[in-house]
Amino acid sequence: MPLKQVLFTVLVVTCLLGAVTDVARRKIPDLLTYPAMAVCLAARFALEGVGELTTGLLSGLAGLGAAVVWFGAFALSKKGMGWGDVKLAGVMGAALGMPLTLAGLVFVSVAGSFQAIVSLLWAGALSDTVRGVLSRKTGKPGANTQERHIPYGVAIALGSLWAMWWD
Repeated sequence: MPLKQVLFTVLVVTCLLGAVTDVARRKIPDLLTYPAMAVCLAARFALEGVGELTTGLLSGLAGLGAAVVWFGAFALSKKGMGWGDVKLAGVMGAALGMPLTLAGLVFVSVAGSFQAIVSLLWAGALSDTVRGVLSRKTGKPGANTQERHIPYGVAIALGSLWAMWWD
């Protein structure tokens, strides 16, 4: 089986399971993400060797690193992204490699933006949220906005699939 098929199969299965568990339990388990990362990196090494930045193990490590650094910054800022999301993005990076991971990061961000808007519309909270954001920018006290959970595993799955299709 060619490398791309192995990597994309692992990525699709992992993303779908990650999105389902994120929606259902607000958690993406390590038991799902760590083995998927290991399988992607092992497949890259077995089928292409160490490689370079765009092939083989080094491409997978670079993609994994880029995804973890990008989403890890959000998790560290405590802005609602959890470490399960970061690890799921790491699977995306290990599977897509470089430079496709960079496109994947853009696609995940776009999918996450749409997901947030749809979630706020669904909850009937879009206007309250916009009002709250604007009140913070102007320094005026605004409406109390409640914290909302948006399962970002869904956006990671959609963005990953988008990047695979784009490739």
